[in-house]
Parts: sequence; structure tokens; C-alpha cells
Amino acid sequence: MAPAITPPRIKSFTLCDFRAFAGPEPVTFNLDGKNLLIYGENGAGKSSVFHALDEFFTLPSPLANNETRRRRLASLANRFTQKIRCKVHSDFWDEQAVRQPAGSEIDVRECIGLDALKSGALEEVSRYNTAAVEVTFTDGTASSRWDETSHPIDTATGGQQLVVNAAYRKAILDYRSLLDTNYRHGNGAVNLFDVCINVLLRDYPVLHDGREYRLFDLWMALIRLLDVEARGRTKLGSTEKPKVLALLPSINQGIRDAIAAVQPKINPLLKDLGWDDILITSLDFAGVTYRDRPTTPPLQRIETKKIGVTLTFLGQPIDRPQTFLNEARLSALALAIYFAGRQVCAATLQADTPRLIVLDDVLIGLDQSNRMPVLRMLDQHFSDWQTILLTHDRVWYEMARFHLADKTSWTTVEMFEEKQPDGSPRPILRLSNADAIAANIATARKFHGMHEYAAAAVHARVAFELSLKKLCERKAIPVRFKSDPRQLSSDEVLTAIEAWLGDPSRTAMKALVDPAIVSLKLWRKVVLNPFSHSTPVSLTAVEVIGGIDAVEKLHADFQQHIPR
Repeated sequence: MAPAITPPRIKSFTLCDFRAFAGPEPVTFNLDGKNLLIYGENGAGKSSVFHALDEFFTLPSPLANNETRRRRLASLANRFTQKIRCKVHSDFWDEQAVRQPAGSEIDVRECIGLDALKSGALEEVSRYNTAAVEVTFTDGTASSRWDETSHPIDTATGGQQLVVNAAYRKAILDYRSLLDTNYRHGNGAVNLFDVCINVLLRDYPVLHDGREYRLFDLWMALIRLLDVEARGRTKLGSTEKPKVLALLPSINQGIRDAIAAVQPKINPLLKDLGWDDILITSLDFAGVTYRDRPTTPPLQRIETKKIGVTLTFLGQPIDRPQTFLNEARLSALALAIYFAGRQVCAATLQADTPRLIVLDDVLIGLDQSNRMPVLRMLDQHFSDWQTILLTHDRVWYEMARFHLADKTSWTTVEMFEEKQPDGSPRPILRLSNADAIAANIATARKFHGMHEYAAAAVHARVAFELSLKKLCERKAIPVRFKSDPRQLSSDEVLTAIEAWLGDPSRTAMKALVDPAIVSLKLWRKVVLNPFSHSTPVSLTAVEVIGGIDAVEKLHADFQQHIPR
């Protein structure tokens, strides 16, 4: 039997002069094949990461080629770094305050030379785009790069085929993508046809003329045949209409097969997301038809492009869910439909095709308690996909980081905006340990080594409190509800744990946990909570390191002896 092939994952991706990522130095995100959780404050470049990955893994299309992608990259280039070659007509002082004489040619940043270009002091000779996105994979193939010379999706050979395959299979969503599923239908019936063709079912395999095609490719073949205006004509040729009529049955059958496979998967995903009061009873598709109307442009002769949704809420039929269901249910419904489509199509993936999920604040319509099931759903159903989560919500980031602390398959990055000397913004990255407890212990040891004992004690205290909360999460220990979980004190958590350990059935657990907790309660009074006293406390190196060691042991014991 041939050995199983592990799907390649992203090892790193690099952005340079792309949107918020001003050059000249490129910025690299090192994933090493792991999943990635990104926190980015507003303006820090989080959306630039999303757009870089979405546009890099973009679908081939008859409406796009290398030139259109070059222009697209130019529109995404950082405005503060792009340079143009200019001829100097009158003396010009560049940004280094160096006089450039008339008659010379110089490279000038566009944002610096804009006024001189308008006044005629400079004349544009040529311009070049330094924006680039580069991705390397874990399979050892050469990196793939998008710059002004080429886009990897335009070459379907060699290592570039990896990008083409990943583009069809990707699951890249932002909050606006969810709008396509529910909200953008006004008061009318929901129609998922365009969403299914372009997103949900685009890579579903369809048989046509004895060969297997992707659904999206067959639909694009149909569009190319009908788009006679692009070929300078107004009518279909004698061979084009028969091809159109031959394609439609294959497309219709492919959509019906895909819908039949997707529908049974939606409700279980909805239940996993915590919404078992909604049930999808059917996805309704009558079939696409061609109506031969000589006075109508061929592209407009395709009719009945409709895929409807029939569902119930608490057993009652709802024909306009976007006007009745709340935002949380609509978001969950969109996610369940989308991921059901990805599940079905993933079953047909080649083993060596990258499986990439990128979610940019798609959970913004859910409150904090309804976001955790999304993480569990990804872990349960998409563990063989590489996931990148982006958020600007600091509280949610900490909750997600806390939830993922035990998982070695995740890494985390924090992004902040930094002003450069010329006033232009630039993102900076700060790597952080996905295990917030271990990260605080490491920080405590660092401060201890610097003889900053009070700071070391604060981080040890945070690690202690997180360890207690982790125990509550693992063993489902009920604690007092707080709308902001950061306001839950360690005393309240300790009280809940001690009450839980008081159950006679947990004698063995109490014997394991109790000594560490009792010891740390004593340490906390003196070391881990030094600022709770009315008078300053002088902490010694021995006191603090003892507390740090005790917290680290407690964390290690929980990891080893109290699994999920």
C-alpha cells in the first residue's frame, strides 16, 4: 500500500509594499505548517493579510489574465512606497533634501512627488510596482510569488499548480462573504445560485462529455461561449449554440448532485454551532434553462439561475430567514451552509492539495459565548485543513488563545501600527505563545532574571489564575457568570473549584489538585498578589522564584494528569 500523502501547508508568507505593509523591508509570517491566530488592532494591517491570501489564491477566470492581475496588484500597492521615474524640468529637492537639477531623471516616491508632478516641475517617465506576495509550502517546492511580472495562478504547471489547486479548494471568508448567503437578498427569497457556483460548490466534480470537470470551470466555459460581445459579435455562431445546449444538462446534474450531498451535512453543523432550533429541510433547484430570444444578448438568455433555501425555526416554516432570524442565527446558518459545501468538496480533494481556511472576523455577528463552538467545529471537522483566524477583538483573541493553549498545532501573532519618521504607518508583528499560561510563566522568569520581582510576580499571578480557569474549562466546573470573563477573580474561581472537589466521587482528583492549590494560595498572599496590600511589599528573589516554580508545576500537572 502506498504511504499516505500529507497535504502541503503554508510554511510562510511574505508581504512587501502591499496595502498596509510598506517596504522596503518585507514582512514574513512564519507558520511552519501550523494554524495561525492573528490579533490586529484597527489599522494594523489585519485586512491586508486577508486580502493578500485571498488574492494570491484567486480562481482562474476568462475575465482575468496576467495583465488584469498586474493592474489589480497596482491597486493594492502601498501608496507610501511606490516609486515613479521622473524627468526633472525645474530644480527639485528630493526627500533627502538633495537638489536634483533640471534635465536629470530620478526615482521619486509618488506621495512625495505628487505636487511637483501637478505643477510640471516633474514629468512622469515610467513607473514600477514593488508590491509582492510570496508563499512557501511545507512540501519543499520553490516559493510562489505574485509581483508585477506574473501571478502564479496564470501558470498551470510545476509548483504553480499547487496554487491553482489551493485556489479552488480554499475557504477564505470575511464578514462580507456571509452577507452573500443571507443579508443581501432584501425582502425577497434567498437565492444561493451565485454563491454556490463561485464559492460553495465551485470545485465539485461534474461529468461532461466523458470527462470530469470542476463545476466552476463548466460554468465559465458556458459564459465564454455566450460572451460573444467579447469576440466582437452580437450573435452566437453556428457551433456555439449546440455547445451551450450540451453543457446545460451536465451543469444542472452536477448542481443537483452537489446539493444532494451538501444538504444532509448542514443541520449537523448547525447543531455543532449551538443552533439546533433551525433545520434546513431542502435546497431547491429547478435547473438552469436557455431561452432563445434573438433580440436579447446571449449572456442574458440563461434563466432560472436560482437555488432557494427551505427551513424551519422551532418547527415553523420560515420563507424569508433574513427578515426573521437574529444576526447570530443568520451568521451560524451561513457558516454551516458554507462549511458543508467545503466538507463535500474536500472529499474529492487530491491528497497533495493544500487545504486552507482563512476567516477574517466572520464571528463579529456572534456574542462571545457563541464563538467558541466555531473553534470546536473547526477542530472536529476540519483538523486536516490549515486555519488562519484574524480578529480585531482583543477579548475574543484572549479567549481563543486560552482555548487553544493545549494545541501544539497553533501559533499566534499580534499586529500593531507603528508610525515611521515620515508619518506613514507600518505594521509591526509581535509573536506570542499560543499557550498564554506558558507565555506568562516565561515572562515572569524573564523579569525575575532582570531583578524586576514585582513584575515577575504579576505575570506569575496571571499564569496561576489562567491555570485555574483552564481546570474549570476542562472539567466543566460551574463558576459565577461575568459578561467580561476578565473580571472573574481568582477567589471566585478557587471557591468554585473547592466546591467541585468536595464531591466524594472526586477524592482522587482532590488528592492531586489540592496540595498545589493550597500551596499556591499561601504564595499568592505574599508573592502572587503583591499590590493588594496597603503598604509596599519587598519581594525577594527566592520568594518570587518559588511562586513561579509552583505555578509552572501546577500547569504541568494539569497538562499531564487532567486532560480534556
